[in-house]
Amino acid sequence: MEEVSKFTSFYTECTLCKSKEGFGPISFYGDLTQCFIDGVLLNFTAVFLLVFGTKELIRLLRKEHVGFRYRTNWIIFCRVTLVVLQIFFVSYSTLLVGKRQQDVAYASESLLTLLALFDVLALHYFEYYNSNVSSGIVLFFWLFETFGLAAKTLNFGIRYVYEDKWQFGHLYFILTLFQAINSFSILLLEAIPKKSLLPYQVVQQYSSKRKVNPYDNANVFSRISFSWMTDLMKTGYNKYLVETDLYKLPENFGSGDLSERFEHNWQNQIKHKPNPSLTWALFRTFGLQMVVAAIFKVFFDSLAFIQPQLLKILIRFVTDYNEQRKDSFVVFDKTKEIPLARGFMISIGMFLVSFTQTSILHQYFLNSFNTGMNIKSALTSVIYQKALALSNEAAEMSSTGDIVNLMSVDVQRLQDLTQWIHLIWSGPFQIILCLISLYKLLGNSMWVGVIILVIVMPLNSVLMRTQKKLQKVQMKYKDERSRLINEILNNIKSLKLYAWEGPYKKKLEHVRNDKELKNLTKMGCYYAFIFFQFNIVPFLVSCSTFAAFVFTENKPLTTDLVFPALTLFNLLAFPLNVVPNVLSSMIEASVSIGRLFNFLTNEELQKDSVHHLAKVNNIGDVAVKLGDNATFLWKRKPEYQVALKNINFEAKKGELACIVGRVGSGKSALIQSILGDLYRVNGFASVHGRVAYVSQVPWIMNGTVKDNILFGHKYDEEFYKLTIKACALTIDLGILPDGDQTLVGEKGISLSGGQKARLSLARATYARADTYLLDDPLAAVDEHVSKHLVQHVLGAHGLLKSKTKVLATNKISVLSIADSVTLLENGEIIQQGSAEEISVDADSPLSKLITEFGKKKTSKSNETSSASSSERESTVPLKDELEELQKLNSMDMDTDTALSLRRASDATLRNIDFDDDENTGAKEHREQGKVKWSIYLEYAKACNPVNVCIFLFFIVLSMFLSVLSNIWLKHWSEINSSHGSNPHIGRYLGVYLALGISSALATLIQTVILWVFCTIRGSKYLHSIMANSILRAPMSFFETTPIGRILNRFSNDIYKVDELLGRTFTQFFMNVVKVSFTIIVICVTTWQFTFFVIPMAVLYIYYQQYYLRASRELRRLDSVTRSPVYAHFQESLGGLSTIRGYGQQKRFIHINQSRIDNNMSAYYPSVNANRWLAFRLEFIGTIIIFGASFLSILRLKSGTLTPGMIGLSLSYALQITQSLNWIVRMTVEVETNIVSVERIKEYSDIKSEAPTIVEGHRPPLTWPAEGDIKFEHYSTRYRPNLDLILKNIDLHIKPREKIGIVGRTGAGKSSLTLALFRIIEAAEGRIIIDGVPINEIGLYDLRHKLSIIPQDSQLFEGTIRENIDPMNEYSDEEIWRVLDLSHLKEHVLAMSKEGLLTQLSEGGSNLSVGQRQLMCLARALLIPSKILVLDEATAAVDVETDKVIQETIRTAFKDRTILTIAHRINTIMDSHKIIVLDSGCVREFDTPETLLKNKDSGFYSLCKEAGLTKDS
Repeated sequence: MEEVSKFTSFYTECTLCKSKEGFGPISFYGDLTQCFIDGVLLNFTAVFLLVFGTKELIRLLRKEHVGFRYRTNWIIFCRVTLVVLQIFFVSYSTLLVGKRQQDVAYASESLLTLLALFDVLALHYFEYYNSNVSSGIVLFFWLFETFGLAAKTLNFGIRYVYEDKWQFGHLYFILTLFQAINSFSILLLEAIPKKSLLPYQVVQQYSSKRKVNPYDNANVFSRISFSWMTDLMKTGYNKYLVETDLYKLPENFGSGDLSERFEHNWQNQIKHKPNPSLTWALFRTFGLQMVVAAIFKVFFDSLAFIQPQLLKILIRFVTDYNEQRKDSFVVFDKTKEIPLARGFMISIGMFLVSFTQTSILHQYFLNSFNTGMNIKSALTSVIYQKALALSNEAAEMSSTGDIVNLMSVDVQRLQDLTQWIHLIWSGPFQIILCLISLYKLLGNSMWVGVIILVIVMPLNSVLMRTQKKLQKVQMKYKDERSRLINEILNNIKSLKLYAWEGPYKKKLEHVRNDKELKNLTKMGCYYAFIFFQFNIVPFLVSCSTFAAFVFTENKPLTTDLVFPALTLFNLLAFPLNVVPNVLSSMIEASVSIGRLFNFLTNEELQKDSVHHLAKVNNIGDVAVKLGDNATFLWKRKPEYQVALKNINFEAKKGELACIVGRVGSGKSALIQSILGDLYRVNGFASVHGRVAYVSQVPWIMNGTVKDNILFGHKYDEEFYKLTIKACALTIDLGILPDGDQTLVGEKGISLSGGQKARLSLARATYARADTYLLDDPLAAVDEHVSKHLVQHVLGAHGLLKSKTKVLATNKISVLSIADSVTLLENGEIIQQGSAEEISVDADSPLSKLITEFGKKKTSKSNETSSASSSERESTVPLKDELEELQKLNSMDMDTDTALSLRRASDATLRNIDFDDDENTGAKEHREQGKVKWSIYLEYAKACNPVNVCIFLFFIVLSMFLSVLSNIWLKHWSEINSSHGSNPHIGRYLGVYLALGISSALATLIQTVILWVFCTIRGSKYLHSIMANSILRAPMSFFETTPIGRILNRFSNDIYKVDELLGRTFTQFFMNVVKVSFTIIVICVTTWQFTFFVIPMAVLYIYYQQYYLRASRELRRLDSVTRSPVYAHFQESLGGLSTIRGYGQQKRFIHINQSRIDNNMSAYYPSVNANRWLAFRLEFIGTIIIFGASFLSILRLKSGTLTPGMIGLSLSYALQITQSLNWIVRMTVEVETNIVSVERIKEYSDIKSEAPTIVEGHRPPLTWPAEGDIKFEHYSTRYRPNLDLILKNIDLHIKPREKIGIVGRTGAGKSSLTLALFRIIEAAEGRIIIDGVPINEIGLYDLRHKLSIIPQDSQLFEGTIRENIDPMNEYSDEEIWRVLDLSHLKEHVLAMSKEGLLTQLSEGGSNLSVGQRQLMCLARALLIPSKILVLDEATAAVDVETDKVIQETIRTAFKDRTILTIAHRINTIMDSHKIIVLDSGCVREFDTPETLLKNKDSGFYSLCKEAGLTKDS
């Protein structure tokens, strides 16, 4: 009965309000006192509005108009009317009470409230017209006012029930009630309805392409409850969301602004700090949001510890109430009775605390996620900007795969860390709060628990260190695998032609299974042990504390101690459970910060390598100059690697300067040095005006032909047409399906080599720059096209005649029109001069070169020309092309046009929208709707169903044992309460200990099973089937699928399956089991709760379904919009020199940022959908707490409820909020991450090529012994929906014949070779080699028996030996022999002392293009095949080397059947027969002699063009 006396002591009169109850704040009945409500609550509310509201009013009157005009309608009318009504109610109440009594609290409250109401009236009016968002100050004023008035009404009601009298009279109560209802109505009117715009503004809003983000215009309550997301969630519920449903990003979220802010802080660090810190730069940029999040977190953590105190008060109340009921038969006095209202007030208190917690928590999350998102946007953009500026040396160290990993993995880790980072300080803060609360509850006994925590800490740090090491190793293996896959995908055509899929698959599986997954298994076991330790520690703490209490204290361990303590131990478990995640997340992030730091501090291109000066105006002025014996390096570390030395070179305006030299002599290096890509250590270099650059390997973007030519410049129709004609693209555009709107695919995959070269040249020509750097653009085009380009673009009458042109070339015929020629050897200039100077000295190297390889000058420029080149379908017959080119040849180039070419102006940078990103045909496939159950089953099968069942059994067992231990504790504490002491300590404590340890052990077993026996097994299987499928996919798949998209599956999706999917499934199952047990416990203790459960469950499932539909699509949109970021990133990395050469960095950075923003506008709502849901679910959880406590108090009267039951029930109810939220979050996480399985599965079911080996149809081991090839009525097409590219071919090539294949671009030359290797399959007819129809045997048997030197020489990262013989079939001697024959031996020996083990970098970039082709020759020499295909094998080789190679081919391959496609006609003049292809048909097939006799033959006209006929 001490409680009663304690509360009656409150009945001391208050000096302010003269009330008998006193100031309070809590009255005897558990509610707020009248004095506190008037004096503090309502006065504070009025002052709040008078201070902040007045300030807001002044701001509204001063600020410029928002630009929108709102209709005057019922909303403003109702708001103003209700405020006026409130003023009336307050004035009337004041007069009513004023007659009877007056106190300070009430007087001040009446006066201040009236002033505030007049203030708020003005605010309502001006805010309606001058602001597009409801004022937060107004909303909070009405919220506080409603709360205060409701508390006042309740106060009157309770006093009437218990004391049977109305304070201040019944009328005053009615007025207060009306005031409360009116305040609430105004609050709703201010918060909910949307103001109507005028009609024309509504139209304006809807006509804008992307919708403004509703967050920007949401009021404070909408932001707290995330109601601004509701429209999007509704849309997502009613239909599948697509890109156009997404909003713009909120203000200040654009990657451009963010990266600029970060870059500013990062540069500050680099310039002013001896040890620059990336972390500090990030904090300076994004710290404010993190601080705001931290403030929310402090409030949230503090509130979390109020709940156990309220639980203790509630249990004490129940105990006292039950005791009073027993005693009430002895004495009964209504004034001394403990009022039941007090219990209800405690449960309302619990509800309010829980609700406030929810509101605060999600603001903390919102700020954390926003920080993460902003960090990702900024860093992705900064990484891209850095990649554009990397020096050659640094670029070699960071492969494309590595840089993509920095973006996809490392930046992602920093983003993930922002969700956890606050727990680093919040964890200890929660632990301290918890220990203080425990000390108040249990006294000194809690120190035993503290000692256990202290002992465990060092053990943690050891575990974490090991985890960090494993994590580093994991990243290394992941990078290794990414690089390997990147190489396989980039060189897939070579892999197929050489039938090397096997060895590369082995190499991939070795990295994946023996390195990556082995390490992941170790990580899994460590994770299991850490998880076990964090499970058992809170239990050991509680067990040892209770043990210490019962042995040392004289008090019994009763229910009002046990359950608040248990709740506190549960709160303690959270920071302890999460700390390992936080630490491992921090470890991963610190590794990532290190990697990002290394990348961002990598050496950039030498800024002053080349001085860029203003353009020169007069013809003959020097525009490019390298002087003072300029020396340039490839790299400086580990030792200087010289590219060019003692260079003195100049090029003048209006002149053509040619650079010639053998393979590897430094032609491309000289071009790169003028571009500024090499490091200059000596001399000087200067370039005047803007530069245009044509790279040796044409860099074509994935877009339309037109996009590739314009390249960010404004469209000028007249000059555009002129450019197309000059670059001989007119015919190609006629052939291409959509003309200049044809999409060329990744790396221009749908164009032939010649078309790519001309497209690259057209881009340069259109740019109308001042200086042109051309790296052998004529190598891939035919002789007659080459002549056309020289005449109309480069020559004295060409479009670029007034420009400075530096041309590196192997075409000696061009030298005749050169103004100066430079000969390079071993990186030095050995001769230079004008054509006249060279011809004077007949013994000079240049003069000999021209005499030997240069052809006689052709007479007229308008002679007819012929055909030859590379690949793809065509419909223009040969004759038409000749006529067309003749027309072009006689095309009148207005001399003034060429002289006064205006510089191309840059197009305005605009935002790229989703629709502009990729054409619809090439857009990534995206599943819609629910992930099919078959995918879950597929994953379960991959993980072994038996192991999955064992895993689930242990989850249930662990939770069951945990609940049992708490029930046992309830039983024990109730016995202690009834005895008033602690009997049978040993027995009760022993059972409790056994149950707890068993529960923790079950979690250990469950985690080990999950990692070792389920997820890793599943990962291995899924990666394996996808890799197999990709390697066996037909070439058409790679032609239509960007590499970035495939890489995304191998990096991002595999990472999710490896590391996230298992964890999310565990969390999901554990929380489902936990919630099920919680509801069972509550229903058993309070059966009435079952009525609550059913509507709650319905509401819960409704929200969940609502959310799932929208969230699922948002996550998919996030994945799909992420791919273009990677694709563009990869594409840019392939064309760095071109982008820099044109000075287009700004434009490409803008494209990158637009794509990041598009991705973020899908990611932002997907994160906030979680918050939207969590807020609603936690509200349901809050109602569950309220329901459990409220119903328990109602049952008190019946006398059947014990304090133990209410303690058990509520300690579980308090945990349910978190678990309910986690279930839905995990449902979505599981769905999101299982989408990765779905995406992997999609790529595992790609239609594969024909089988590699057909048992029963294997050719003899010696096949093909002769090399006899027959084409019988053979036709083929690239893909089922395209036209035929070879039509009805009938050919018989006899053994050991040398066949030359010629024909114009797109005539089907390369297609013929692809058909031979079955890269494309027959549409009709067949090919027979040595009597074996090739369509009946396996692809491996066919391809590895033929050899080819392909058009695009592809090399792999690895040793020279691996590049020539990955299957390890040949000895070192044989490999040295072929290197010698292919003229590479000396270069390999000079590269390093390693010999055959010399490392080649990614794509063989440390060899020149010509040397790469020689490597392919070496491969062909090694394979003892009877059939050899040369697909323009020496296009990138200088004429001297070409001559030697042709000699090698004639001697080393004399017993083979050889098919040669060539641009240099002289290389096929000694063939036995010539095939002239045209539009996919064989037009001519005979010996060269016979064809030359017929002056009407296509072959004759071609030879005439090349100067190889008698009359030329």
